[in-house]
Amino acid sequence: MEWERKLREEGFIEVGDFRIELTLDNTFLDLDYIPRVIVYDEETSCWHVLRNPIPKGKSLKEGWDNAVKVLEAIARGDADPVLGDDEVGERLQKALRELYKNGQTTP
Repeated sequence: MEWERKLREEGFIEVGDFRIELTLDNTFLDLDYIPRVIVYDEETSCWHVLRNPIPKGKSLKEGWDNAVKVLEAIARGDADPVLGDDEVGERLQKALRELYKNGQTTP
């Protein structure tokens, strides 16, 4: 799908009221960085960290691919987004499902 390619290549996509970005987290303060997905919600003007588990991968590229796979699972309805705000999560999942269902490219 086009949106997955764009997310991998550009590091972000905009879907409805959301900006979804790939980023790295070194929360554990060691040398390993963990792939993360952050989501900006225009409606609430807040950033959220997607807390669904993302496998690290053996390379940065594999880590990004794993992050995109988590978003694909949310878009398919196989997983719910864990954002710490159920209402925002529901709206994000709805936006991703529409994108996935329609096979659309990002706006």
